[in-house]
Amino acid sequence: MNLPRRIVVHALAAFVAATVLFLACPHEAHATDFYAEGAVSGGASTWEQDPNVQGSLHLGFEFIDIVSVDVLGRIGYGAVDERMLMLLGIGTKVALPFDVVIPHLRVMAIHAHETPVDAMHHDTFGHIMGVGDGIRHRFGIEGALGLSVVFAKYKKASFLAQAEGYVDGFPDDRGPQVYGGAGLGLGVQVGL
Repeated sequence: MNLPRRIVVHALAAFVAATVLFLACPHEAHATDFYAEGAVSGGASTWEQDPNVQGSLHLGFEFIDIVSVDVLGRIGYGAVDERMLMLLGIGTKVALPFDVVIPHLRVMAIHAHETPVDAMHHDTFGHIMGVGDGIRHRFGIEGALGLSVVFAKYKKASFLAQAEGYVDGFPDDRGPQVYGGAGLGLGVQVGL
């Protein structure tokens, strides 16, 4: 699941070029926006034959149309060990808000729970609260690149369709060290 170095370098160069272009263009900045984004994603891990499907919710506050404080909640299912995947994250999102198209980069610190589904039957409430037996608690980092397209506006609200690819990395070997995936979603952004 390692990306070739030249792809990473080209992606970062494109993002820097788009940032310079954005900063050179005149635009009206909003003070603060609140946003909520929901998505469904599919992916895999560094474990062999370990596809997963997940649903996620991002909530955040965007400052001056570019930098956001972002909170993530994600829940899903992984095939190996028939396990539930639960993830919480906090980080930042950097966006380039052109009129209709908005590319973005997210970087987050994440805390993940990986729990065999069989173990959840014995203490469902404990597992929901993150304290049940058999949970693998893991800390990691997530990086994501995405694109949002504004498809409707109403007063101070903008409605967006989104696509995003992500990579989660974990330093320990108690589970897959890397997860990767891509998702599609919808979002709303409201000027405050």
